Amino acid sequence: MLHHFVLLRLKADITPQQTDAFINEAREVLGPIQGVQNLRVGFGLGVKSERSYPIALIMDFEDEAALEAYQVHPEHQRFVKEIVGPIQDDKQVYDYLC
Repeated sequence: MLHHFVLLRLKADITPQQTDAFINEAREVLGPIQGVQNLRVGFGLGVKSERSYPIALIMDFEDEAALEAYQVHPEHQRFVKEIVGPIQDDKQVYDYLC
């Protein structure tokens, strides 16, 4: 099983309503993509440092091939470019085999 973590920090001027819309869209767009298992999207429990990433998207994949297929899937590509891109300040991505 491969675990894919995306940690996001949004731009300072993003409203709580925009954040909520982003969270809902992440669930609606990414969840149905073939290969995605157990999608979780959530908020951190407060700012721990100036380098905190308050939003996490975590999902599982059967193997690296499934993750690679997800990475190039048109809906994932659109989501990254049109939804995440305009509102993100920074992100970190990690993949773990467990």
